[in-house]
Amino acid sequence: MPIRVILADDHLIVRQGLRLVLEKEHIEVLGEASDGLEAIRLIQELRPEIAVLDLDMPGLDGLAVLREAARVCPQTRTVILTRHMEEPYAVEALRIGARGYVLKTQQARIWWPQSGMYIAARCT
Repeated sequence: MPIRVILADDHLIVRQGLRLVLEKEHIEVLGEASDGLEAIRLIQELRPEIAVLDLDMPGLDGLAVLREAARVCPQTRTVILTRHMEEPYAVEALRIGARGYVLKTQQARIWWPQSGMYIAARCT
């Protein structure tokens, strides 16, 4: 059974790129959100195993979505995807329950421990 994921980022091109990479690795993308409120709705409705959340989104930012996701669907694991390299953002995300903090760099490698594999994504 494939890993089930939702993607939340306000940039369509980022979501499209992530979807292509994930689906190539046989990971099922259940839905996409362009803002934090839509991300919460998808998490609550679709109950994905993983939610990939951009830190900067309209409505609710990634940290607020992370907090709410832990309340409405605690079994969903979250990964923050961001361009922010500042340590306080990463520390706060991990403190409140994120399983990972991935920078949007030229080459991002995301480790999915439950599958035992890396997923590489090209972000510019």
